[in-house]
Amino acid sequence: MNIRTLVFSCTLAIYLVALTTSVTAQDAENSSAGIGSVEERRLLTEFKENRAQLNQREQELQKRELELNILQDEVDKKLEQLEQLRLKLEEMLADKDAREQERVNQLSDMYNRMESARAADIFLELDSELVVGILGGMKARSAGAVLENMEGEKAARISKAYSTLKED
Repeated sequence: MNIRTLVFSCTLAIYLVALTTSVTAQDAENSSAGIGSVEERRLLTEFKENRAQLNQREQELQKRELELNILQDEVDKKLEQLEQLRLKLEEMLADKDAREQERVNQLSDMYNRMESARAADIFLELDSELVVGILGGMKARSAGAVLENMEGEKAARISKAYSTLKED
């Protein structure tokens, strides 16, 4: 390589560096020139801040939505468990009612066989609802004899309760 070629290459390199620096400076001026006033720069800055706040709020809302979905799933599971417990409780109550009715039927059979005066004395000590249940299971003739041996007021209340008795 001779000196002339070397000088030419150096000159070309300097020219290209100067040209590149000039273009970069012009780009910076043009980007600043696009935002002509201080007010426009302030609005641009405010816009960027608002955008950042909105992005942050959107992230928070997505997080809350996820948390709400998790809570909703938990509530649904609890409701399902409660429904299962309610059904089980209804089943247990129905079983209890059936056992109680069976016992009342057994008592009715016992009082059918008992002397009516003695049964009337016992009925005076029992709850009216139970007496009505027992009378409902007794034969009509035996139930009538027991009521005949009871005092008038008590027999009238039991008869009234018996007359309003509804079968399930």
